[in-house]
Amino acid sequence: MKIKELMTKKVITVTKDTKLSEVARLYAKYDIGFVVVINSERDVLGVVTDRDIVIRGLARGLSGDGVVEEVMTPVVVEIHRDENVRRALEMMGENQIRRLVVVNDEKKLCGVVSLSDLARGKYTNKYINEILYEISIPNPQTEKPMKYLEVDDFPL
Repeated sequence: MKIKELMTKKVITVTKDTKLSEVARLYAKYDIGFVVVINSERDVLGVVTDRDIVIRGLARGLSGDGVVEEVMTPVVVEIHRDENVRRALEMMGENQIRRLVVVNDEKKLCGVVSLSDLARGKYTNKYINEILYEISIPNPQTEKPMKYLEVDDFPL
């Protein structure tokens, strides 16, 4: 199965000049926590998650008048729309992310594929638990994956 068969085609986008308060309103309006940052030619410049706004914005003292460019993640993991679903799952695990930006041959935004999109694919379910595990390994524990941790490794 190809990514283009499962991806979300109606992607909410913003520009790097969009105010953080407007992004928050978009999150509330569409019940999302992720937008893609593009320019006028639909080139992908980055992504902004609700977590980015809180951790990189509010925690650093930015207000709702701050702009996307101040908090966005400029390095985006992209996948081509004709790529296989299995590759998307691998990329999510490798990069510990839950969403991939989907691009066309011209590297222009054409969709987003999320872990939940992939979970809806009939034959992908057997891989979901493995990928969820990989995504969920805490970053400080990369040298010691969770499956090897004992309860006593985190004394209360």
